[in-house]
Amino acid sequence: MRRVAPLGVFVGAAGFAAGLTCAYLAMRDLMVTSGGSCASGGPYAVAAGHECGSEATLLILGIVALLVFGGLFAAATSAGGGAGSGMDASFLMWAALFGALGFNFLSLGVAPPENVSGASGWIVAGVAFELMALGGVVPLVWSAREWIARGGAPEEPLFRDPIVRAKVNEGLVYQGVPGIAYTARPAGEAPAVAEPRGASGGLRWVGLTIVGGAAGILAGHAIASSVL
Repeated sequence: MRRVAPLGVFVGAAGFAAGLTCAYLAMRDLMVTSGGSCASGGPYAVAAGHECGSEATLLILGIVALLVFGGLFAAATSAGGGAGSGMDASFLMWAALFGALGFNFLSLGVAPPENVSGASGWIVAGVAFELMALGGVVPLVWSAREWIARGGAPEEPLFRDPIVRAKVNEGLVYQGVPGIAYTARPAGEAPAVAEPRGASGGLRWVGLTIVGGAAGILAGHAIASSVL
């Protein structure tokens, strides 16, 4: 898992960024062309200009893609691709999602399209989305601050010693006792400890996330341009 985690980080970041870009552009197109709502089919007549088109399909597929690849990104980060845990990746994606969609609401609420008479609700929704984005930015910044303060070292374990100890007779020899596996350790040899990832693992995660995210944004723009 540690060996394939960097690939998962890159693919997950690229797929999430591509899905978010498609959802962002499709949402914006839907808001500009039909005021943010559309419908198709059913027994009722749909007002002209409010029929669902390719933008609705792209929006749905973009949401599905960002959920699937976002899960891959968080899992790969937790498996060993980043400085922290999958929570750091989750905070980053949370902030990116609500920040981007909130910007759509704010920008089109301040300067609404010609076919939209009142867009005050978009401004309220945009403010709410940006406040929700802060819910990911604040813990992400705090985690990055602690990581820099540690110099890239992993977090100290909460419990250094075993929580439960068994009191046994030190003179009792277990070799040859049925049902008990006994492996003697040479005197003075310390137990094996997992090698920490250190600063290099964190910097690698940041680099893969940036490169994958940039590639995903370009791919998302190309997909949206061909569909919309």
